[in-house]
Amino acid sequence: MKKLLFTLIALVCSQALIAQSHMRIHLKSGDQVDIPVADIDSVTFVESGEVPSEEAELKGSWLWGDADAGYYELLTFNDDNTYTCYDNYFTYGFDTNTYGWYMQYGEILNLLSGGFGYNRRNTWYVTGLTAHKLDIMTRMGQFNYYKLQEETITIQLGKSVQWNEGDGMVFADGVVVVAEGNVLRGQTQGVTYIQIRDGQTNEIFAYKVIVEQAFNGQK
Repeated sequence: MKKLLFTLIALVCSQALIAQSHMRIHLKSGDQVDIPVADIDSVTFVESGEVPSEEAELKGSWLWGDADAGYYELLTFNDDNTYTCYDNYFTYGFDTNTYGWYMQYGEILNLLSGGFGYNRRNTWYVTGLTAHKLDIMTRMGQFNYYKLQEETITIQLGKSVQWNEGDGMVFADGVVVVAEGNVLRGQTQGVTYIQIRDGQTNEIFAYKVIVEQAFNGQK
């Protein structure tokens, strides 16, 4: 009933706005707020305190990492149903790349890859998907991947960056970068990936990190 009432109100407002240049909102405090009609795209009624959540989608890059296991994996799902998988075995000093196609049917995620002499298919069960976290169940157990953020962190060799008080490092390879609490230090020139837990939201975010040589004249 509430949704129907809101819909009727929205329809009445839209008809009234057609011949007007501004929409005036009267607040209980006695104040008025005028909003230009040309600036209004849509009107949405929400419960008090309700905040729209970010859309969860599989597309994009997701990072899993385990310092004890000695490697991390970066999965990238593309719009055309192709995917890439980059595995870096930093403990042993080598990496691998896999290319293939993926198909999702509800909670079932199939990863298909092939090449000269082999044809591989992995079937995963998606147990959870949010804007920042992908939980999957495989034959080898359950794994948590975290969405790679657009921001890239650049650190000069031997220098450090520090996050906010309460933030903590969840994963760092210990080879290219070394984590000490909420401080990350560039140890070896190269590219790597990390996971950081936000101290306020408790969410985990993944970032790409580039460690580069210091510029000439800098120590």
